[in-house]
Amino acid sequence: MAHKSTTMRNGLTRRQLLTGAAAFGAAVGLIGPWRRARAQSGKPILIGLTCDASGTFADSGQADRRGMILAIEEANAKGGVLGRKVEPRWEDTETDASVAVRKAQRLIERDRIDFMIGALSSGVAAPLSDLAQRHGIIYFNSNSSADTVTNEKCHRTNFVWDANNWMFANALGPLVAKNLGTKWFILTHDYVWGKNATAATRENMKKVSADELGELMVPQGTRDFSAQLLRIRSAKPQVVIANVAGIEQTALREQAYEFGADKDAAWVFPQQDFPDMVTLGPKKAFGYFCTTWHYTVDAPGSKEFVANFRKRWAGAPIPVPDNVSCNGYLAMREMLRAIERAGTTRNHDVIKALEGHVIKDNFRKYPSTIRPWDHLVGQMLTLAKTKRETDMKEKWDMIEMIAEIPPEVAAPPQSLSKCKMEAIADTPVYGG
Repeated sequence: MAHKSTTMRNGLTRRQLLTGAAAFGAAVGLIGPWRRARAQSGKPILIGLTCDASGTFADSGQADRRGMILAIEEANAKGGVLGRKVEPRWEDTETDASVAVRKAQRLIERDRIDFMIGALSSGVAAPLSDLAQRHGIIYFNSNSSADTVTNEKCHRTNFVWDANNWMFANALGPLVAKNLGTKWFILTHDYVWGKNATAATRENMKKVSADELGELMVPQGTRDFSAQLLRIRSAKPQVVIANVAGIEQTALREQAYEFGADKDAAWVFPQQDFPDMVTLGPKKAFGYFCTTWHYTVDAPGSKEFVANFRKRWAGAPIPVPDNVSCNGYLAMREMLRAIERAGTTRNHDVIKALEGHVIKDNFRKYPSTIRPWDHLVGQMLTLAKTKRETDMKEKWDMIEMIAEIPPEVAAPPQSLSKCKMEAIADTPVYGG
């Protein structure tokens, strides 16, 4: 099990241990025998799960966690990783940045986790990524979508598994302008992800010659949208771009449906998590959106994954895997595979095993690639809309796929990257 990257129990820092190898080597060999001893010790590999169970992203946070747990259980059923059992340590991060950092710090310092994974809110993911880099602990940002975490706020220890706002906006822009109209009204969730999403929307409006008729900010915690809906109706847009997520998005769509605003304009929700759709039901979950995955996708390995998930989570609120739980599953599975490829839990080696890795068995038509320059997982996107109830085969069959966008088109090119991540040499050594 990995220890803190700052001060060890004996008072020495890990850097002092490395630089003082001659003294330490009198007891054990620092490189070879020490690592082998740790691998053979039988101590479990501890993974910290930073998944919301309360707050704006409570439903999606638990869907994320279900995917992670399934991947851990499958690994343990095959003998674990490097002959060691994998054990999760979970904290409810409450969709609150200060709470998330405090609880993640506790996972690192008290539980001595080896790796960390989770986060739906970009407002939570960014400070968790900063914390992980300071400690040198590898952090898999499983489901947040702000561009900043792979751009100006990127880190060597941070890997991002969801598509980002640039990808969603770039995919939706041409479809919306061509088929739905070019007079747009924007709703912006008032935190880092929402502002980032609207910036990406405006960038794409220029490309498709769309006109902005207005913008309204939506504070976190908003539950009454009557004023916003009246303002939208008076503006008479052809399209409403709703850069709103979580519980606020659920409340917005429910009230828009009851107000009849769904008939006033075409509604587009660039960020769409399936648990929010389930909460609303097919009538109120109207609109167009992008998704990274749905359980009806016909791709290699998808049916087996869905069957295994259904069996494990038969009693869950959503017993089928969705885009969130699929991200959680794949992120956890690939973390464990990278440890196996590296032959150690040492962060520097695991990072090298991740960078540039191509994931072929990702339950999609096209492989995904962990991009070495920004640690974004480049993946395909699917343009979609909500199915009519008469077309649904079961309760969860809510998504109608419209078009597939391959990774090389969906993901932002390296030329646009603002990422200036730390060198391996400047990243604290963690793990063994």
